[in-house]
Amino acid sequence: MKIVNALRGQSGRSLLALVLGGAALLGSAIDARAIEAPPTTLDTLLAGGSITLGDKRYSGFTFSSSGDAPVTPGEVNVNLSTDDLNRYNLRFSFGQDVLASTAGQSTDVVIGYRVDVLGSQRINGVGLAFNSNIGSGQSPGLAAATVQEIVRTVDGSDLAPGAPISDTEIIDVFNDGAGGLPDETSTTLVVNPTSSLLFQKDILVSSRPAGGRVDISTVDNFVNQVPEPASAALLAVAGAALLARRRRA
Repeated sequence: MKIVNALRGQSGRSLLALVLGGAALLGSAIDARAIEAPPTTLDTLLAGGSITLGDKRYSGFTFSSSGDAPVTPGEVNVNLSTDDLNRYNLRFSFGQDVLASTAGQSTDVVIGYRVDVLGSQRINGVGLAFNSNIGSGQSPGLAAATVQEIVRTVDGSDLAPGAPISDTEIIDVFNDGAGGLPDETSTTLVVNPTSSLLFQKDILVSSRPAGGRVDISTVDNFVNQVPEPASAALLAVAGAALLARRRRA
């Protein structure tokens, strides 16, 4: 009630500032609880292992690698973290020269896993991002780093709103150096609220005979969920105050 009364006594600009300020304070409180699961390597997860952080469990890991310089599971570091409890980020990282190709080479890594929500929240968005490097001074378009991710529902339900009915969507990121095709280092996908998803990443570095060195250092998968009840409550209070103000105007 005190919050509502305070909102009613402000001008439109002050009202907006108070609402945004409250949201910022809430965000700061959530950021202060940022947590990270203990880091591990992929080889420890392949024999039925899992990572759990908050209400998210990542399990069912699969792995394969082929090409001129295949990667081993022990060379893939796995980190799971969250900054605000509404976005969870799973990062696969590769040390120097672990996932790299030089002229005329290519190497491919495929990683799969499942994400389950253990609580009452629901995932409503996913994203993909990566850090890659194309050797400077090389001809554009002759070397490339790409990650293609298949996202699929576990129960066969429709995955994405507004798209053709399907339980599967494909998202990707791409880098072939300055002056080549348009590069995209991150992308997102809105999904119908769900508690379980399957992911499979196809991670590729390749260079033509006249190309240069190309490498990938990190690949990130994040899942967003419906905001926590505390966030929704703050927005509801602000909305009610704005509505009351308009009715009195």
